[in-house]
Amino acid sequence: MCARETAELLVQVGRLVQAEGYDGELSPAQWMALRFFARANQFSRNPSAFAEFQATTRGTASQAIKALVAGGYLVRQRSKADGRSVSLRLTDKGNDALARDPFEVLVRAVDSLDATEQTTMRHALHRVLTNLATSGAHRRIGVCQDCTYLGGEMCCNLTSASPSAPECLLLGVPIQPEDAALLCVHFQPTSEHRDGAHRE
Repeated sequence: MCARETAELLVQVGRLVQAEGYDGELSPAQWMALRFFARANQFSRNPSAFAEFQATTRGTASQAIKALVAGGYLVRQRSKADGRSVSLRLTDKGNDALARDPFEVLVRAVDSLDATEQTTMRHALHRVLTNLATSGAHRRIGVCQDCTYLGGEMCCNLTSASPSAPECLLLGVPIQPEDAALLCVHFQPTSEHRDGAHRE
């Protein structure tokens, strides 16, 4: 299958998932915002990070956020990382909505593949995303385990016990186990790192 046909299949999958999002409760953009803030780490629960994630303008991202706050799905609070900025978190209503997330249709479709197929797909899509991020104006947002700024003896095994806890070498802060799989706006894929100075 040629690259163009594969790319068209990816677009078609995206369209089908987006169509599932029109459920009468929330728009696809609002569903995306809920998913993002449910998975974002403490440094990324803000409108700017969501705009980066969506590869859209701050104004467009803010519209989805305002609708979710007005609907009681999100609540604004002062950021713990930076008291001057706003942090967003899901309310109980927001968490209840995610339990009915139409995105689960895609999750089940991927889960129908065997483990080898899922791993191959994950690695391939990571490479595609990295190539897109490096060739365009928008940066990629990812998780600690795939980031060049992950340091400490637990780099390769975030679940093992170790005297040297993982840390973010960019921000100089420890990474809690529950945060390691959360989305971060400061993410940089390891393949993009050039000098190796941030890697232990």
